[in-house]
Amino acid sequence: MIGLIVASGFRLSFGTQSFAIGGVNYTLVEDYSAIYWNPSRLADQRNSFGADLLTIAPMAKYRMNTNLLGYDGGYPRLKDNTAYSESPPFLIPSLGFVIYGESFTWGFSAFAPFGMGTRWDLYDPPINYYNAYDSTWEAPSYPKYDWESDFKSLALWFGFGKEMGPFRVGLSGGPVLMSILVRKVNLLDPASIDPAAADAPIEYRLWPIDTKLKAYGVSFGGSFGITSYVGDMFSFALTGHYYTPTNLYGQVKLQLFTPRNDYIVENAPDLATLFSGYIFQGSGEGTTKLPLPPDVGFGFSFKPVKIFTLSVGINYVFWSVFKDVAIDFDDLTLLYQQIKSDTLNFNWHNVIEVGVGTKLAVTDWLSFRFGFAYDQSPIPDSTFNPLIPDVGNRIGVSGGLSWSVGDFWTYHLSYTYTRTPEREISNEGYRYDATYMPGTYQFQGHLISLGLTYRW
Repeated sequence: MIGLIVASGFRLSFGTQSFAIGGVNYTLVEDYSAIYWNPSRLADQRNSFGADLLTIAPMAKYRMNTNLLGYDGGYPRLKDNTAYSESPPFLIPSLGFVIYGESFTWGFSAFAPFGMGTRWDLYDPPINYYNAYDSTWEAPSYPKYDWESDFKSLALWFGFGKEMGPFRVGLSGGPVLMSILVRKVNLLDPASIDPAAADAPIEYRLWPIDTKLKAYGVSFGGSFGITSYVGDMFSFALTGHYYTPTNLYGQVKLQLFTPRNDYIVENAPDLATLFSGYIFQGSGEGTTKLPLPPDVGFGFSFKPVKIFTLSVGINYVFWSVFKDVAIDFDDLTLLYQQIKSDTLNFNWHNVIEVGVGTKLAVTDWLSFRFGFAYDQSPIPDSTFNPLIPDVGNRIGVSGGLSWSVGDFWTYHLSYTYTRTPEREISNEGYRYDATYMPGTYQFQGHLISLGLTYRW
């Protein structure tokens, strides 16, 4: 189910060393990823280039409880009404460099601050949805992956850090390029088109609309950081991020799969068009503004001896900006009816993310890192569905190492295991047109990150 998610909602973390200590890295960041985590930490670096590659292997399942035909109602199509995510492993690269200067140190990074990805095979038209006298007639095939999302982003940020006595200050920012793909099943009550359809057999009471949206947009974001050193043992950091709303432009495609029943066509000619098995199609352009959440973070580290450092990071994410997203359509028509707008209801709430990590410098050329992370989910039950990769409150454990070869090269490796407990969404009061999907969700994931740093 999860694709590009390793933080709450659809925020991303990145950086091999940061993953190894729990993913909220404000005081121990030592490479180009400081441009995102805490740009003031650039001031403590020298010339370097770095690159990382994150691999996420997601494993998720969804036990449906909708009681809707086509899903788990009537004659269920899946064993135990349980579907398993069919998302493949995801590869997420990032890179950047840092250049030291007498007045300040600056750098550049290309990374993904947001992302998500899901892919499910949940729906098929009910048994007897297609009932034709003509045995040579082939029923239309409904898309295999009927619930799918893919949200990609690419940030191109410059940043700088400056030393000011025991303090370090820094700023970073730049454009964030985004692409969004959303595909889902919308169910239509045919009685809303022709009241006579209300008397049709139960398998014809809800008709599937394959709904697909693909859009692109640009946002601008930035980060600030302040770090304070208290002697050689303590450091404290305050950081934050802000993003402008993303103006998204894209295409919307709709396919309404009508049933076929030749008996109804013979005996009720007025319903012949609606029960012919025809696929009505519509397409048009869509525009919307997608808000992105600001956040503020606090971190501190404690270094009682030369070889050991303890780091703690706490982040507060303002997901409450993600409430109702209005989409305006142009030239979108289905069944001869124009669709001018739609509103997506989210009603997300603010959350806290916590990371605790340690760094153990065994020698000058070998160090180990270990971490623990806890991330709250911002998504209420009332708007949760399989398109959302953030299943629930998540815990993760991680570890990694850094190995220096000679005076210039350092190689990094980290592994993270993350999981959520089962999350049950009640079906009490559920309707086919609700914004949530009832059932039980569960997720676990394995994340492996590889990185390298070249310093000169």
